[in-house]
Amino acid sequence: MIILFDVDGVLIESLAYHAALKQTVAYFSRRLGLGELTLTSADIEVYESQSITVEWESGAMSVATLFVERLKTLADPARDPTLAPDFWTTFDQASAPSVTIPRPDFSALARFIGETTPAGSPAALTALAFFLEQINQLGLSTYPSIMLRLQQLLARCREIDHAPVMQIFQNTLLGHQHYTESYAVPAHFESEPLLKKLDRPYLAPEMSELLLARRAAGEIFPVLYTARPSLAPREVAAPPRGYTPESEIGREMVGLDAVPAMGYGKMDWLGREIGRRGGELVKPSPLHALAAMGAARSGLEVASLQAALAVEQDGALQAPLAACVGETVHVFEDAAGGLRAATAAVEKLNRLGSQLTLVRHGIAHPNSPKRTTLEKVTDMLHENVNEGLAGILKLGV
Repeated sequence: MIILFDVDGVLIESLAYHAALKQTVAYFSRRLGLGELTLTSADIEVYESQSITVEWESGAMSVATLFVERLKTLADPARDPTLAPDFWTTFDQASAPSVTIPRPDFSALARFIGETTPAGSPAALTALAFFLEQINQLGLSTYPSIMLRLQQLLARCREIDHAPVMQIFQNTLLGHQHYTESYAVPAHFESEPLLKKLDRPYLAPEMSELLLARRAAGEIFPVLYTARPSLAPREVAAPPRGYTPESEIGREMVGLDAVPAMGYGKMDWLGREIGRRGGELVKPSPLHALAAMGAARSGLEVASLQAALAVEQDGALQAPLAACVGETVHVFEDAAGGLRAATAAVEKLNRLGSQLTLVRHGIAHPNSPKRTTLEKVTDMLHENVNEGLAGILKLGV
């Protein structure tokens, strides 16, 4: 039995990520002279219900809508001091007059972007096209600086050197010391790390112990299957800068230190090896689910990434994915994108003769907007991961 666990919203109550996201949007709101406008917890849930689960994306979209709303208040946006040639000067003009605008409907934005983004495509690029069209309707598309700001916010929002919202978010989440050490750049401001301070485990300690015992006995093969940043594959001796141990911190928090973690950093490392962006390879791409399954079965990360690529590019089944033949694959997710990726991955393997059985578990509390979306792509819904695990491990609830 192979078990794929999403982290945030499944194994962990991701209070730190949500707090950092709110603080990041408020930071840019202040720089735009708009006061303390930011997301609510309900807005974040709607983003996640639309499979926009990476805060670098949802944060960039939220900041972009603040920027566009700010432009609407200006008599001559091209001359406004907030449209300086440099991005950070744009958002840091002390002389920019403060204005009051209605709080944007972030939830409506999330629903629109989620519903209009093609399966497997980055939601941020859908948002970029949407905001560029808004600028065009406002008659501002002839101003290169305005178009450039939106490009800078959304086009490469998962790449630290090109993503201002990601920079502020990571500075806030990791704290200034870890931010500087991880990315080898100066911090934007001093801050304390939020991850270990705010996050709380959903996975019960007794369930963690049972998973490890059953894994040691060779009965189950669990893996963390997450878009959280992570270290590079364990077999890589000297990875480049920019890898942060957020997946590994989450793994430690729920007591699954021995379990592989196929996080964003692993997919990004593969992307650098083959000339693609990590954001293209992480879920909702099935490549991520394939790599996670291989790592679960073997503990080998580079080999699992290479095997996933062989399935995706060549339609070839090789170790360690070849060892998954005949397994039942359980995936626990709180967002539809990860479930769709796992579904596509299993379909690819079954076309190669793997004879896998997939069981998709959705995790959402009864009043969550995620439930409506999850119902369409799950085999069963649970209020929490412990309830779902009790069912498949035959414990009783």
